[in-house]
Order: sequence, then structure tokens, then C-alpha cells
Amino acid sequence: MGVPGERRKENYRVFVLGAGSMAEAFIRGVTEERAVTPGHVRVINRSGGGRLEELRDMYGISPAQSLAEAAQSDLVVLSVKPADMATALDQVRPYLNGQLLMSFAAGVTRAWITDQVNGRAHVIRAMPNLPVAVLAGATAVTFGPDIADGERQHVLYLLEQIGKVVELPESLMDAATAFSGSGPGFVCYFLEAMENAAVELGIPAETARALLLQTVVGTAKSLEYWGLTPAELRKRVTSPGGTTHAGVTAMQTGDLNGVVTEALRAAADRSAEMGRQYRA
Repeated sequence: MGVPGERRKENYRVFVLGAGSMAEAFIRGVTEERAVTPGHVRVINRSGGGRLEELRDMYGISPAQSLAEAAQSDLVVLSVKPADMATALDQVRPYLNGQLLMSFAAGVTRAWITDQVNGRAHVIRAMPNLPVAVLAGATAVTFGPDIADGERQHVLYLLEQIGKVVELPESLMDAATAFSGSGPGFVCYFLEAMENAAVELGIPAETARALLLQTVVGTAKSLEYWGLTPAELRKRVTSPGGTTHAGVTAMQTGDLNGVVTEALRAAADRSAEMGRQYRA
């Protein structure tokens, strides 16, 4: 991904609250790509101990001794579950003094977070997905008007270290949570069905998995390389009366499009519901 020198800030300090897989992905991206000096990343979590030492050994970060260290940061990253947000914000609030505060929690709005910290930080809401763990994720992010353009650009740069980034208005963040946040699960459910069907047709399971993975990777690369929409590429491989046509016709008969739309709507509704539930 590269680290353009003019976008890297030598003394930029990041404080991460949480040490789960999403926090690790962010830490890995910004430190391996040298977007942030590893020693300038402080991390704290609820259980402490071995997990923080593990992150230190892998990425060179510094385990934080207390939440008070957040006061010296430029960016505070909240990588905790929605159910834990109220507690986390209550704990970190005394140490906020105008920093950027970025949340990865699904459904939790910028306005609510800002209210919980009494306006003591400039709040960013981001939704990364699982592939950020291999620096190939998709992250939707929304900023408020109180965030200067230079700060916004730098946060986008940091998020680019873990994959593709798109900036959206907050009104679309629940939809983005459903689409890209939950998307890997939906894609895997479809791939699971394809793999099972291949085995049922007589292809050995190991061979089916190899063919499946390469088909997915190759299709994604083809879409990106040729700049095609999924519909355009589908039409390229679909001959009238051919095998793809027969299979697509079966999917249309089963209303696959309707099922997918229903699934995303259900996920988006649940994201909004979670936000209401955990900020009650």
C-alpha cells in the first residue's frame, strides 16, 4: 500500500482501547506500513496481561498502563463491542481534550458518542469488515463538520493501510454495516452453498474448495482489472442456452435477488436497532 512521506506524521500518537481482532488489524496496518511509528501506539484492554504483551511482541506497540495515557494522543480508537461502548466512553471521557475519537462499534451514532463524552472529542464513526485482518478490508467512515480537512485526510490515510475506504454520510452507515460489514458472512454463506453443491455433484471436497477459492479470487480480479460491473461480467460469461444461463435462470426462479435484498435490509435494521438498544 505504501506510505507517502508527505502523509506520514512522525510524531502522530494513537491510543487504542480494545485488543480484539479489529483492533489488531488496525494496529497491524498502521505499524507494518509505517503510517504510525509502532512506539507511538498505546493499547489497553479490559483483561490486560498476555494479550497486550502479544501485540507488543508482534507489532512493537506499547501496552498502556492506564487510560490516562489517552490524554497525550492525537487519535483515540474505540474498538469495543456496542454493548461495552457506554462503559468505555465513561472511562475514557476524563482524558479527552479535543482529540479525534474514532469508533468501530456497529449502530452507535456520532451524535450519541459526542453527547456521552460531553463534546470533549471530535468523533468519527467507522465500520471496517473482517478482511481488514489481512489488510484487504473495506471500511466505511463518516466525519462530522467539526473535523478539519487535514485531520480527515490523515484518518482516511490511516484506514487505507487496512484496505479500501469509502466516505459516506452517517445516514448510510447502517446500510454500509449491512453491506460491507456483514458482507463477508453473506458471501461465505453463498460460497458454502456452492461448495456443498459441488461435493453433491461428485467433486472431492478438497478439490471443490480449491476451485471455489480461485473462482472467487479470479472473478474479483477480473472485475477490478476490466472495470466492469458484476452484471456486465455475468453477461460476458453467459451464452444463450448455455450452462451459466441455465444456472442463472434457476437462481432467478428462486428470487436470489429478493433474498439478498431482504438479508441486507434485515442486517441494516439490526444495526440501527443495536444502536438504539445500547445507548438506551
